[in-house]
Amino acid sequence: MPGGPSELDNASAGATAPLYPLFLNLKGRQVLVVGGGEVAARKVLPLIECGAIVRVGAPQLNEALQKLKAEGRITHLEGEFQAHWLDEVFLAIAATDEVEVNRAVAEEGAARRLWVNVVDDTELTRVQVPAVVRRGPLTVAISSGGAAPVLARQLREKIEQSVDESFGQLAELLRIHRARLRARFPHVPSRRKFMESLWPGEVGELLRAARFDDARARLVELIEAGEPEGSREGFVSLVGAGPGDPGLLTLKGQRRLQEADVILHDRLVSRAVLELARRDAQFIEVAKEAGTHHTTQEGIHALLLEHARQGKRVVRLKGGDPFIFGRGGEELEHLRAHGIAYEVVPGITAALACAAHAGIPLTHRDHAQSVRFVTAHCRNSIDALDWRALAQEKQTLAVYMGVSGLDTLRERLLAHGRSGHTPAALIENGSRAEQRVIHCDLTSLPETAKREAVKSPALLILGEVAALGRTLAWFGADARTVAQSRPCVTQASVPLRIDMRA
Repeated sequence: MPGGPSELDNASAGATAPLYPLFLNLKGRQVLVVGGGEVAARKVLPLIECGAIVRVGAPQLNEALQKLKAEGRITHLEGEFQAHWLDEVFLAIAATDEVEVNRAVAEEGAARRLWVNVVDDTELTRVQVPAVVRRGPLTVAISSGGAAPVLARQLREKIEQSVDESFGQLAELLRIHRARLRARFPHVPSRRKFMESLWPGEVGELLRAARFDDARARLVELIEAGEPEGSREGFVSLVGAGPGDPGLLTLKGQRRLQEADVILHDRLVSRAVLELARRDAQFIEVAKEAGTHHTTQEGIHALLLEHARQGKRVVRLKGGDPFIFGRGGEELEHLRAHGIAYEVVPGITAALACAAHAGIPLTHRDHAQSVRFVTAHCRNSIDALDWRALAQEKQTLAVYMGVSGLDTLRERLLAHGRSGHTPAALIENGSRAEQRVIHCDLTSLPETAKREAVKSPALLILGEVAALGRTLAWFGADARTVAQSRPCVTQASVPLRIDMRA
């Protein structure tokens, strides 16, 4: 009926009252867990960690609980549930798979005005155990009121991804120095301002770098100075964006993107990865790619210094891994020379990701005992290579940015003894929905690349293992169909094209 209450409105009107959240201090208090199986064991361990005196009542205990009993960490009340088990108990948890037993525990506990949790039964339970994220003394508890525990768990996982261990370490430092902090900042507004300046801040970065003593000393200095941190220079995170699939970005890399004030990114960093970043960050495309440098390396250095000196958190986001043909070392040298603090967050390099998504193992017991990462995008890099070593058999070459130099690559490898029948695979847009894998051999490599109009970003894998991609291809909806429907090509000079465009 137009204008009438919706189903969601009706559901809300009939919903139970919200739960009142609080945290219990169970240290030295007796807690009863009824049940001897896997569910009970999962409930027991967090209780022990909180310092509770745990008694487990059940006819039998599973292996995990038997071990805890042998270690003296729990007391076993053997047999069926009895009311006197609840004597002197502060909290009780019913974790059996028998409804009547759980009901008996709940009813007897209610009669004694005890706090009772019945696992997976919102009708009987009076205390619900939330999904928990712990970082040192910092605890985040999430509950759906029993309506949707899966959603609570998913939210917990998102928080787990966003808050790293250093946040808990900072909380522990603040606990240790709480008295000093309150004495130096007696008024709540000034104390709040100081606390807000610590994260993100220099103390947090020292903790992230596992420099705990330095972090402790710096916190004491800031407290004694009586001024919120804010005048220091910024911080640069050199982050590997991976090959393009946002699922391959590391957890730490994602966190840095969410914290960044400024993000300097290569043109080839995928939009899907950039969408993981903080929405109000400043994005600057430095547009470096093979053969076309719209922003010089010196220009990138200048941008890093400019924003870091403004006290900003800067992320230098580079495709793949910043230390593999990414000139990350040069950028760190420049930052260090100018006194800018930095860190490096590794990324999955193109060779690993592209090979995996093309079904090509870079090493194989029968075909390749080593792998070499090679770049051949300019005359200087080509001339500097050890071609005799590169032409050896039983190894894999992963050639970065090599599409424009394939003629020279073929010429040099053939001249130094590599067989013209050596399998090759050109992987364009590796790991992305539009990935293409084109198989050929060394002899036909340049012509195949031209005919198929292979464009950057593309990676070349050369070696016996490249042929395995014909049958091991798995990525993309039609990968298995293509592999099964086409016969295995024995003449490597005839290219097999696997087109995985979305």
